[in-house]
Amino acid sequence: MAAYLFTDPGDTLVLSDLYWENYDLVFGYGYGAVVETFNLFRNGGFDTGAFAAKLAGISQEKIILLLNFPNNPSGYTPLTREVEIIVSEIEKLARQGKKIVAIIDDAYFGLVYEEGVYPESIFVKLAGLHENVLAVKLDGPTKEDYVWGFRVGFITYGIKGATPALYEALESKTAGAIRGNISNISHLSQSLLLNVYLSASYEATKQKKFTILKERCEALKQSFNKPEYQPFFEPLPFNSGYFMCVQVKDGLDAEAIRQHLLAKYSTGVIVFGNVVRLAFSATPMDKIPQLVENLYQACKDLKK
Repeated sequence: MAAYLFTDPGDTLVLSDLYWENYDLVFGYGYGAVVETFNLFRNGGFDTGAFAAKLAGISQEKIILLLNFPNNPSGYTPLTREVEIIVSEIEKLARQGKKIVAIIDDAYFGLVYEEGVYPESIFVKLAGLHENVLAVKLDGPTKEDYVWGFRVGFITYGIKGATPALYEALESKTAGAIRGNISNISHLSQSLLLNVYLSASYEATKQKKFTILKERCEALKQSFNKPEYQPFFEPLPFNSGYFMCVQVKDGLDAEAIRQHLLAKYSTGVIVFGNVVRLAFSATPMDKIPQLVENLYQACKDLKK
């Protein structure tokens, strides 16, 4: 719906170079946007220099910026100091007259496992930043509340100086877009979720699931500590979400590793270029060391 509302053919969509592949289908093939990416990581953190350079290099007056934190596939959320730089760069462009639609994909909102990581949605920094920045927050319960398949979503708008009339117009246009495309979201899913949100046990139940994910994330970090793994792959920074990524080394091919893992070790992973995505969200705690060991063995097999 956000792509339908805000994307015209030829518009530039700015993304990190690690991103959910359906963005290509939705924004590119669906609505004609040109996807431009910036390098996500540098020196173990968010590459603020690459982010700033990519934004500054867009010649069009309108820029669609899509920020997805925690990021799928990398499982990374910027640190608080990195968020300040991201926001500052967006404000700089807005002051220069650029019109920025900042689409904030918060599918994994709240799933942050380390100190120093920005704990809120970056929407709160962008919603009142500048008159030339329209912040569009997209989120839903699918990952936040562990209800895969419910397909309920939310759109929230924020723009500095907006009047009630402007928000009313955005709401009406959004309602029309929904009605004209998908009619409505499942009433059954909405009703079930409303009952859950009103339940006295909701917060405690959700916290239990969060704790499971956090423990798995920490266990996965520990599993990469074996020195014999270093020549074959290294984990990219991760601190949140459902997934993390491994960069393979030394001429190894990630797609070949994926196929070998499945065929010989009954281990399923997803690859992006020469990066392997591991889903700790779908891996029981006692299987996490084996997951990394299987990756190591597959790399060794193919290296031979």
